[in-house]
Amino acid sequence: MTGPDRDGWRDRAACARPGVDPEAFYPLDLDPGGPAVMAARRVCGACPVRALCLLDVMASEDPARRWGVIAGLTPDERTDLHRDQLIPLPGVGVAA
Repeated sequence: MTGPDRDGWRDRAACARPGVDPEAFYPLDLDPGGPAVMAARRVCGACPVRALCLLDVMASEDPARRWGVIAGLTPDERTDLHRDQLIPLPGVGVAA
């Protein structure tokens, strides 16, 4: 979660709950099917604000500094998503 939080959605994030270790989202091994990434994905998968988190990270993350599991996605997955523009990004339109 990187950008401004104007409506307080971060307080409702599953990763912000007591007992959830923030370090769990920044594993050294980013194998998409590995145990560390899968553990982070389980938390993200149950998150009520996952979509807001994804929109936030896609709009504000520096592509050269992607790291960790955010919104259930690894840096490589976010790179692919950003490149393919599978989600609308603020300020990015389609030319007519």
